[in-house]
Amino acid sequence: MTDLDLFEILLLATRWIHAVGAVAWVGGSILFAFVLRPVGALEPDGMRAVMPHVSRYYRELVDISVVAIIFSGLILTLDRLSDEAATGTYGAVLGVKLGIAVLMFIQMWNLRQSDNSLDSGPRWTRKLSWLLGYNALVFLGVIVYLLANLLAILFDDGLRAVS
Repeated sequence: MTDLDLFEILLLATRWIHAVGAVAWVGGSILFAFVLRPVGALEPDGMRAVMPHVSRYYRELVDISVVAIIFSGLILTLDRLSDEAATGTYGAVLGVKLGIAVLMFIQMWNLRQSDNSLDSGPRWTRKLSWLLGYNALVFLGVIVYLLANLLAILFDDGLRAVS
């Protein structure tokens, strides 16, 4: 076992912050999509009373998570891309991951601006909301998580190749 230097400890903390931020955001989206929205459909009056409070705390959690993800992601990206183990494939997968993450940020922003107005319209707009609302954040978040795991494998393979 090797001793960790200060830079490695900072990278470990950065990876942990990045992972916790992503889990909080995607986990919160899962809670909204698969727990709170169905309960809201069953008990609309009760949810109308509770949701402003839940939404406020969730919004704060997401805001902190997004800031943590952006700053830690920038540091981790610079660290990995500066290593000779980062291959072209690694860069391409990272680009896809970043593109999807940007889509998630845009989707989150749009959901906040629209205040989920698609939920109370004709049936086709409610279906569209189901596809593009919090369910889209969950789907994209799970894809980003998959790509993060793929990046770890690609980087490990790159390390073995340069060793």
